[in-house]
Amino acid sequence: MKITVTCNLTGDDAFLIEITADMLIENFLLVCRSEIPSLQNIPVWQMSILHNGYTTIMDGENLKKTIRDMHIFDNDIVMVSATKPVASSSEAESSSNLIADLVRSIKVPGDKKPLRDMVLRPSDIRMLRFLFDSLRANDQARDRYRVIMPDLVAAAEQNNFDAFTKQYLVDREESLSKANMVFDPTNVEGQRMIAEQIQRDNIDFSHRFAMEHMPEVYIPVTMLYINMKINGVEVQALVDSGAQVSILSDNVAQRCNLMRLVDERFKGTLSGVGGLREILGKIHACQVQIEQQFFPCSFNVLVNHHVEVLLGLDILKRHKCSIDLEKNCLRFGTLATTCFLPESEITRTVTPSLLTNPSGLQPEVDSANLASLMALGFEEAAARAMLLECANDVEMAAANLLAKQSSP
Repeated sequence: MKITVTCNLTGDDAFLIEITADMLIENFLLVCRSEIPSLQNIPVWQMSILHNGYTTIMDGENLKKTIRDMHIFDNDIVMVSATKPVASSSEAESSSNLIADLVRSIKVPGDKKPLRDMVLRPSDIRMLRFLFDSLRANDQARDRYRVIMPDLVAAAEQNNFDAFTKQYLVDREESLSKANMVFDPTNVEGQRMIAEQIQRDNIDFSHRFAMEHMPEVYIPVTMLYINMKINGVEVQALVDSGAQVSILSDNVAQRCNLMRLVDERFKGTLSGVGGLREILGKIHACQVQIEQQFFPCSFNVLVNHHVEVLLGLDILKRHKCSIDLEKNCLRFGTLATTCFLPESEITRTVTPSLLTNPSGLQPEVDSANLASLMALGFEEAAARAMLLECANDVEMAAANLLAKQSSP
């Protein structure tokens, strides 16, 4: 993959480097040092990397990480700089470690004058101009940065450098304010932010652990369907031990010629999967065939139900059924055993999300978040499914999709 590396000279000294995702950070920094004159005499453990708005100081542990571990991907922009000041010429003192060095160059006056009212030096403006041009030229980098600094990217997209500069100062002022609160042990808000960061770190650790050791939990589970016959008509039934009663849709009841047996005295509403549904009535007994055995079963008939046939707990208990997940089958006592259908053989009448959504409504995908993920190169179907899984959290969805792409 190819990434753009900038250094603490000027933006004109950015260069393109081709690396692999398995390259160690230590080797990556050695390559960068050979290309950056101002870092020729700097040990790699005295360097830092700025990527996606986060600065990583190099230590023994970070140096042994890989490019993939640092979440650096194709076409990213990485800024490498020395963590300690280095005596050099006046030209070498200019920064192309765009945001990091620019932040260091902005001095907060003693009267606490807001940063947004300050006048930037020419060197600061040059660095901001390079970042501005980089965001405008690289669509993928712009879409990635949109997650962490959306207002700044919006100003770049509007081709408004003045608004871009002002927004940077506003964002920087907010960051400084938060940093001051975090470093003040007596500040309640700062301690709250620290606690939130610890919580996010714990969640991220759990996510990485699950992705490494239990990746199957991120794959939709196939529901349990079986083939059966009702009144001689072949149907597919969803086995749901969490449903109190068994259900037929009115369409299936008509197809099986059972509407004549519906007892309308049992009209009402049913609350559960799919929300509130109208019950047309009850079929007290009909013939159900499982493999070669016949069983009398009772069903409630619902209007326009999204599941054609649902075997609930009433039928499962009456016929002493066992759900055997080890052998992937449903046992009707000792009389009959039928296998659960593979996903390829299930006739889809509804999306799986409807089966687990208590409200019975299809969750909506935020169109802006979907567009952002598609702009990163993800397919619409995969992006839509991940947004549904992550409750429209675009940052989490992007991380999950990137993790799936980078995994061998």
